[in-house]
Amino acid sequence: MFIIKYLKSIAYILGSILLFSILIGTFSYFNLLSNNVIKVFELIAIIISMFIGGLYLGRLSNKKGFLEGIKIGIVVIVILFLLSYLGFDMSFSLNTFIFYLLILISSILGSIIGINKKSSN
Repeated sequence: MFIIKYLKSIAYILGSILLFSILIGTFSYFNLLSNNVIKVFELIAIIISMFIGGLYLGRLSNKKGFLEGIKIGIVVIVILFLLSYLGFDMSFSLNTFIFYLLILISSILGSIIGINKKSSN
């Protein structure tokens, strides 16, 4: 049962990333925004997606929302790490470390807020 809630949370993350990608791709296709603004929107989209996934996972959890956020954040970071470094042969830098740290923090905050919203209802 506990694997199902993680898979559903990852599905929420991937679904929201897909929706944001369609929106950002549309802006890029019609040249409505510059490349720098689009890169910022891509970062914001991933942070919001991780927050949504953490929020969903926090609502399903019973206690210690920050640990659930750490778990889902690490799972997504490992997936991204494997895709970017093994698949695309990218090097590790301070920017990627900060990016992964932002992903982890947003999933932790989402799960903390999710578990608090659950207990207040």
